[in-house]
Amino acid sequence: MDFAAVYEGSSRADIARLAKHCEALAGTRQMPHRQDLRPSELTWLLGRIYLIDVLDGGADYRFRLFGIFWEKMYGADLTGQRLSELEAAGRLAALRGGYDTVMKTRLPLFQPGKLIWPNEKSIGYERLLIPFSDDDGQVSLIMGAAGCDVSHGDLVLHKGKGLPRLVLD
Repeated sequence: MDFAAVYEGSSRADIARLAKHCEALAGTRQMPHRQDLRPSELTWLLGRIYLIDVLDGGADYRFRLFGIFWEKMYGADLTGQRLSELEAAGRLAALRGGYDTVMKTRLPLFQPGKLIWPNEKSIGYERLLIPFSDDDGQVSLIMGAAGCDVSHGDLVLHKGKGLPRLVLD
């Protein structure tokens, strides 16, 4: 796997640590296998991870797990929801491009950006998307993780009300 962009661009030690962990999981393979994923090995990042099932070769995506960081950011637990349903409701349209890029390239994607709420409050963060393969070598799971300088407990003080929009650099 090519994690060079993460190592060069990330200012977050926890995101770089996740990249190194997943690179080690992949070994000589193009990407780690989804059976390699052990949440017990990622306890330092659990609340900031989300898992996405790839449906129909990337035609749609479903949130398998939505960490507490994300739940606090978006004000809802999106576990079990499909991206297409959220997009139809006018929500989270900016996410599809990153997931589609991971599907096409079969490589991790590092994206710094901002979450901006309707009242224009915002926080900067870094997001890393990592593809995991199934037994056939196809991307079947995408793990997302983020880091920011705001703690889980302080999110309520920094974020605005309503659903934020995602602005990626």
